[in-house]
Amino acid sequence: MAATYILPLKAICNLSVSVVFRFRGPLALGAIPPQTRMITGFFAFFKNLPEQHRFNEWYAKDTSKKIRAVFRNKGMSGQRLAVNAPYGYIKGEDGHLLVDEETAPVVELIFQLCVEGNGPGKIARMLKEREIPTPGTITFQRTGQTSRYFPDDPCRWNPATVLSILGQDAYLGRTTNFKTTKLSYKSKKTVINSPDKWAVFEGTHEAIIDKETWEIVQKSREHRRRPTKMGEMGLFSGLAYCADCGAKLYHHRSITLTKEQESYICSNYQSRKKCTAHYIRAVVLEQLVLQNLQRVVAYAQEDENEFVRRVMENKTAVQRAEQEQAKRKLEKQERRISELDRIIQQLYEDRVSGALSAERFAKLSGGYEKEQEELKQSAKELQAIVNTIETQAVNVQSFLKIVRKYTAPTELTPALLREFVEKIVVHAPDKSSGHRTQRIDVHYNFIGEIDFSPEYSQVSRQTTA
Repeated sequence: MAATYILPLKAICNLSVSVVFRFRGPLALGAIPPQTRMITGFFAFFKNLPEQHRFNEWYAKDTSKKIRAVFRNKGMSGQRLAVNAPYGYIKGEDGHLLVDEETAPVVELIFQLCVEGNGPGKIARMLKEREIPTPGTITFQRTGQTSRYFPDDPCRWNPATVLSILGQDAYLGRTTNFKTTKLSYKSKKTVINSPDKWAVFEGTHEAIIDKETWEIVQKSREHRRRPTKMGEMGLFSGLAYCADCGAKLYHHRSITLTKEQESYICSNYQSRKKCTAHYIRAVVLEQLVLQNLQRVVAYAQEDENEFVRRVMENKTAVQRAEQEQAKRKLEKQERRISELDRIIQQLYEDRVSGALSAERFAKLSGGYEKEQEELKQSAKELQAIVNTIETQAVNVQSFLKIVRKYTAPTELTPALLREFVEKIVVHAPDKSSGHRTQRIDVHYNFIGEIDFSPEYSQVSRQTTA
């Protein structure tokens, strides 16, 4: 037997519709009153929400889901999701990026100025001095939009704009989608995605910046530097590091000091932490780096094949040593994590048997669990280091490409230094021989350290460190 009940929803949630229910078996015989069956359960939640709000919520959520799916498919197909073209490009009729002949040279200039060691603030001032219109001014001249246009100062560049241009990987000719997202259709807050969630497509348009210049600029931006109180930037600021503690070396100078007296010292020593000064005069450091660079460039120019072989051997040996050290430390931490698991398990058993008081158990277990959590985090970082070393490649050809630009460097300029050098490691001076000898290790871009770093001795030089 079957029975049909018609429930008008106006009584429940003020809707001008009705729902038809058909029941079979005992329910059709009226064992449960129809009004009870209808109201309880399925429609009870309707009572707590306003009618219009409910349907607006459903519609917005469904629309958001569909839009996300469309954008996901478009982004995974390699099409650019950003609406506006980056500065230096214009959008073609088919939506692809085309090089803008007017603004592309400005992008190249900004990257070159950064390679020479200039920060975003100084680059912005230099662009203004050259009376180069800002991206907002260019947009106003072409479209009439005034959102980023300042008629009183059309060439006033913002350091944030320069920084944004230096971090725009579209200049490599690639399209990168899903850099940002929104958590929900209810929130307007933009969240930055981690790189593993990006979708990167190479060669989607013409590049403005070559890969070598891009990598040099990104490494330079990792080592942010500040000018001295005298408004000048040290030649090695952000590049010189302490060999013992790994901290940066600070540039020490003042009005009362001559150029010959300027020096670099370990930042941990200056902040009164446990490290020695690693004092080295700026002119001496400049001499050592220039000597090292001249040897490397001459060696690479004389015999490229032998140079490539030597670099690969050096890099492989260093990578192998670093990997073995990381693996040993990782294994040691994993054994300790397993040992802590057994200790914590024994504590629980002692607590259950009554051999351990609640207060003592809480104190011991809390300490062990904290140690275990720290070890797990450290082990995760070590595993990442091991994986990175295994996949790391040596780009010797990129280094040789820079070498071919120079014949025989005779002076160490900021541009030359940033193009060649990744970092400089300064060792503590050695006086065991009765003379002050100081060693530096120069790590080059793309190839790392070459094992012929010179040593400076005040016996063989007229200058002293």
